[in-house]
Amino acid sequence: MTSNLKTTSKGPKSRKKLLLIIAAVAAVLVLLAGGVGLWAAGEIGGWGGAGKQVTVTVAEGSSTGQIAQALKEKGVISSPTVFKIYSRLQGHDGSYQFGDHQVKKNAPYADIVKVLQQTTQDADTVSVTIPEGYNLAQIARRLQKAGICDENAFIEAINTADFGLKFQQHVADDPLKILKMEGYAFPDTYQFKKDADPTEVARVFLTHFDSQITDEMYARMDELGMSLDETIALASMIQSESFSNDDMLMVSSVFHNRLNNPDILSQLQSDVTILFLQFYDDFGITYSEQQSEAYNTYSAVGIPVGAICNPGQAAIHAALYPAESEYFYFVTDGNNNYYYAKTYEEHEKNVAEASKTWKK
Repeated sequence: MTSNLKTTSKGPKSRKKLLLIIAAVAAVLVLLAGGVGLWAAGEIGGWGGAGKQVTVTVAEGSSTGQIAQALKEKGVISSPTVFKIYSRLQGHDGSYQFGDHQVKKNAPYADIVKVLQQTTQDADTVSVTIPEGYNLAQIARRLQKAGICDENAFIEAINTADFGLKFQQHVADDPLKILKMEGYAFPDTYQFKKDADPTEVARVFLTHFDSQITDEMYARMDELGMSLDETIALASMIQSESFSNDDMLMVSSVFHNRLNNPDILSQLQSDVTILFLQFYDDFGITYSEQQSEAYNTYSAVGIPVGAICNPGQAAIHAALYPAESEYFYFVTDGNNNYYYAKTYEEHEKNVAEASKTWKK
């Protein structure tokens, strides 16, 4: 009951990444119990050779720790601790599919993970894809339409349940937020049982998000002086304003230039921070005028109080690592081309040009 993450064949880059992961896990274990680094490398790489195939059952809503314990009980791995560290460092937490999986004992961790990420779909299982940029109202409606859970119950569960995930301690309980966890339901393809427990569905979404935010990313937020809420809110704006990953980097640079130069332009002035409320209105989510103003970047200064949608990894990366530019303005034409400007006068000319292709 988790997301399907695409895997690729092992090339030089993947082998290098595997060695880095092995080194990281080994380093941790050496600090904990010196002399076991080589053993950890063998455990991860399956260097003893894969053995007998066994059936490992992943229960719906299982954590990585529970899955690791199931693997150990079946003799697939020797150390749940090593597997949990490996899974976390690789960003696999939340990507495992529930159901019965055929796994070989002592296989390389990469092969084990690949099997656990494969679909074991039956008649009672539903696959649902959440596009990048969907907000919680859209996600909830899609889940209900797929027969997974009640839309209102999902909204309630994801905004109130505390699963003890690392990122949750960084999410503020700000009364001006309309939906506290908007931005944290990671977009991907998921599998769920029909009529699933809404709380377990919420757990899968949030666990997958938690696995995507690395220590390096938290360190970058500190470097930029941004909180997790601010990072995801900015990423959600970038997601909504962009048509491609390259666009995201440039759009991010404009927003960062404004944030870093409030004497030139103190507001982000993005239409998407107003337009998203239409989805909430259609769903029946209520909010106060004070709350709507806290998102409106034409009236509020700086980053909105919360996210307006759920951004993908590319948008989050763009929020943390924008392109370098001197632009403070941008506009798009009817063909999704971007026009950037350093001054308002240049921007006005760009708007006049871009508007020629806008639909009337």
